Amino acid sequence: MSEVVSWLDTIGRVFEGIPDLATPDQVESALSEILDDPGLTLYWWDWELERYVDVRGVTAEPAAGAGGAVTWVGYETRKIGALAHDARLLDVPEFTATLIPLMRIAMERDRLHRDLVSKLDQLRASRLRILETADGERRRLERNLHDGAQQRLTAALLGLRTLEGRLSEDPELVAMARGALEELEGAIDELRELARGLHPPLLAQRGLEAALRAGAARAAIPVEVDLRLPRRLPEALEAAAYYVCSEACTNAVKHARASGLWLTVADEENALTVVVRDDGIGGACIECQEEASGLGGLVDRVEALGGTLAIVSPDGGGTTLTAVFPLEPEPGL
Repeated sequence: MSEVVSWLDTIGRVFEGIPDLATPDQVESALSEILDDPGLTLYWWDWELERYVDVRGVTAEPAAGAGGAVTWVGYETRKIGALAHDARLLDVPEFTATLIPLMRIAMERDRLHRDLVSKLDQLRASRLRILETADGERRRLERNLHDGAQQRLTAALLGLRTLEGRLSEDPELVAMARGALEELEGAIDELRELARGLHPPLLAQRGLEAALRAGAARAAIPVEVDLRLPRRLPEALEAAAYYVCSEACTNAVKHARASGLWLTVADEENALTVVVRDDGIGGACIECQEEASGLGGLVDRVEALGGTLAIVSPDGGGTTLTAVFPLEPEPGL
């Protein structure tokens, strides 16, 4: 009876002594100490590559040294892992009847957790690559529009103005030239706005604060800004914050019928916090937008940088959109 009690105590120490979501090497070290087995080695079954790996993730076939044994951990239908240990443990019924089944559950939970974390990391990295590629393409298009189509249209505009001056004796032709000039000037203005919307040059040249102030000055409704940005931030982060503000402003004008906008962006306490509030009709919803555009399209951009995006938009109560991005601590802090 005392041996059973002793082993129940040992099993209790195993699961109390190993912290929740411990790393594989922590699990192996704790088991080795609690079971008084310095040579104990844990292996996990990598179901994707169909191989056993040790606690470092290195391919390793389970094997025991002199006086040791290998106990396989798994179900009839699938492998979970293996435990190389002192053979004396096989003489204890509780080892195989109680500890190993509990280890099976714990190891599978650990594998599933690590797989999930790995997949989330891969998803975040994939999102970031897609966003960086898209931003690069936006910059390329902005340069092409500015250096190509916009300059050619400006040259045509100058030529048309010269032609207008030479048609002064024919009022009908002068009127036609002026109409063409107005259309061309409008097309150039629209092209300039389109190029700026793709990727504002000011964002790359002078940073987030300058780009936001310029955007606020051009907005169709009054925008009050409170910007606390003491340093330049990584390019992808500045772009994400800019597009959050830009999309929130567009949404306030086009859909919320707002008459004013309040924008706060603060680089404080190892986080960049962006808050955009309007006094519109409310009712905005991120989850309602299935397409990868508008407010719904901001989620991938924000989460790709490890951030969070939230919206509060009661009917008739305006909309507040908040994005929080984690930042690396400044040196010396």
